[in-house]
Amino acid sequence: MRLEVRLFRPLILPLLATLPLAGATPVGSWSVASAPDLQAVIDQATAPMNFLTRPIARSRLRNTNVVFRRIQVARTGAEVTITFDDRQPMRMPLDGTPVAWTREDGEKMTMAARLDGDDLEQTFTAHDGQRVNHFHLDPATRTLSFQVTVRSGRLPGPVAYTVDYRPAPTSE
Repeated sequence: MRLEVRLFRPLILPLLATLPLAGATPVGSWSVASAPDLQAVIDQATAPMNFLTRPIARSRLRNTNVVFRRIQVARTGAEVTITFDDRQPMRMPLDGTPVAWTREDGEKMTMAARLDGDDLEQTFTAHDGQRVNHFHLDPATRTLSFQVTVRSGRLPGPVAYTVDYRPAPTSE
């Protein structure tokens, strides 16, 4: 019997290393820890545009890209609910099925969510572009990286930035 255990032990350790860590999904309440200078990110992304379209693009990007102080992520079965600051919660299935959504400014679009391993990906699609929010929790540091990528045919390239969050204190 000991011989069998020794034979299988080398196989078990690599197998365990490939399993996802428990609690590595971004479910919970998160407070901003560090954020880039979004104005600088927007200015750099729009710098190649001509002087007529650049201010319009910068204004629109400033209005739709803010650093959220708090993010809440909840999962119930096959659905996820994401709430940014005090905004309305966004509920969507985790299978990538798009659902209709209207932003606070009245713009209509679809949003969808899916799990990519332990990471959560939320995608907004509007008539003029797409935004992907990628949530990744580092289980070692308990840091939630919120990676945003905005793409549009009207932009010279993607606008991308990352905001890091830490677990929110329960008193917030």
